[in-house]
Amino acid sequence: MDRRTFLGQAMKHLAFGSLLMGGGPGGLLLSQARAAATGRTLVVVFLRGGCDGLNMLVPHGEDAYYSLRPTLGIAPPSAGNPLSALNLDGFFGLHPSMAALHGLYQNGWVAALPAVHYPSASRSHFVGQDIIENATALPSTTGWLGRYLATLSGAEQKAFALTVGVPRSLLGSVPVSAIADLSSLSLAATKADQGLLAAMMASEYSRAPIVGHPYDAGLRAAGRQLQIDIAELQNVNALPTANGAAYPATPFGRQMRQAAGLIKTRPGTELLALDLGGWDHHRAQGGGQPDGAQAKLLNQLSEATAAFYADLGSAASGVLLLAVTEFGRTAAENSSGGTDHGNASSWLAVGPMVNGGVHSVAGWPGLAPTQLDEGRYLAQSTDYRDIYGEILSRHLGVPNPSSLLAGYAAQTVGFL
Repeated sequence: MDRRTFLGQAMKHLAFGSLLMGGGPGGLLLSQARAAATGRTLVVVFLRGGCDGLNMLVPHGEDAYYSLRPTLGIAPPSAGNPLSALNLDGFFGLHPSMAALHGLYQNGWVAALPAVHYPSASRSHFVGQDIIENATALPSTTGWLGRYLATLSGAEQKAFALTVGVPRSLLGSVPVSAIADLSSLSLAATKADQGLLAAMMASEYSRAPIVGHPYDAGLRAAGRQLQIDIAELQNVNALPTANGAAYPATPFGRQMRQAAGLIKTRPGTELLALDLGGWDHHRAQGGGQPDGAQAKLLNQLSEATAAFYADLGSAASGVLLLAVTEFGRTAAENSSGGTDHGNASSWLAVGPMVNGGVHSVAGWPGLAPTQLDEGRYLAQSTDYRDIYGEILSRHLGVPNPSSLLAGYAAQTVGFL
């Protein structure tokens, strides 16, 4: 590799480094500004596509549910029926593919949050996701967690996104790194080229700075440190799982394993964001059968979450996971064996600090024709900002959550 080729590779290397540093000149390297561990972490999993909350958190105690879903409805809990709902409180149950999460529920680690949404809701995926992540229906350049980060000192290394691009929830004045797969961190395609490039970079960056050059010393220091940072994240990916944790062999399972590794090896990490997409089931959604499109995703979510907490071991004590979505689906199934864009959906909060059970601000809104929104959709009974407000105040220690929620005065849900 000649000097010109090396410099081209180095420029790509430094451009990649801006991603690890959060992008832009204000970013910091991973080893800088290490914040003291607070013992609290929030992991937000966005179920993108509009998760059908009525088949995730099944209202098996309401007859109208079965008249609305003659083929997609999940059977009431029955010990002899593996396709029946997993009972929670005698009225609600989890989809039968969520046995691993049901185990956490029985240990008091799961708060089920039915009928979550917001007034005058959008049924556009993109608009709905923006509203949920910004925590406002008004145009915004910052997300609710980005605004939280801006209140912290030394916040540059307190958040990380295992996503393609920084999610809107983390946008703001504090740069956040976003890498969808830590195992893909590499400066060359082959082992031989990686070794050659690393040796040349080490040699190039170890040279004395050019006298009088305003940027050379900083560039060389950044190049040396970036090599260390990449190795650190590669080590996170290579970290073995603990306590027999078995993650799904899927991209989401891998990302959840990497999230656990980040928590275990990077003290001070307060926020992690992940995506699990594919929930837009207009057709062939499936009911309780394990091979249904929704069942497969729910199983991934359930198995990965259980493995995540097992893997964390004692480090799980301050880790709260919140699963959110942009909207639910129509109360009635459609003629294609699916459901269409709807209104309220079910969210989940998981962790040892939750008050296990089913929680709602205004109670179950019901599925009778007169109770449905516009006669088609599950009505909202908990505003999503009430959930955010409780997390901000009781988990992240924000004294005035309304300052981060566009002036919204959050009501108590009671899940924390």
